[in-house]
Amino acid sequence: MARTAALSETYADDHGCGCVPRPAEPDPDTIADLMQARAIASGLAEFGIGPARWSAAYDHQAAAAVLRVDTLRGLYALAIPAPGQPFPVHHRGERIGALDCRRAYGTADSYTAALFAAYLRDRAALDLPGRDACPTPQNMV
Repeated sequence: MARTAALSETYADDHGCGCVPRPAEPDPDTIADLMQARAIASGLAEFGIGPARWSAAYDHQAAAAVLRVDTLRGLYALAIPAPGQPFPVHHRGERIGALDCRRAYGTADSYTAALFAAYLRDRAALDLPGRDACPTPQNMV
């Protein structure tokens, strides 16, 4: 009998049974925020931002679900706010602005994705395909 008990304890020690606390399950609001962050990220594919360049996770510092996008100028983060609030944008840990839309039931995730892509483009952080087709002083004759 002692041999069986020793075998069980060894198995438990080897596999970490009971020694590591189980992570807390996120609440339903956090899960909904993460789902919205992923939905916005899927809309960014239209602008050439694939899954290799974005991540959606809960940020404890911002206390919100955050969509992070790796750009030419570094990592930009779009926080998912409380309903009725604008979507804040963070860069290098600081809030640098917000999108021109609020989180509301009628705001489409594709619209939010388009605004976020335009926000990144306007800051020269995102190179959108076809951008050189627009007349600028550099390419006008």
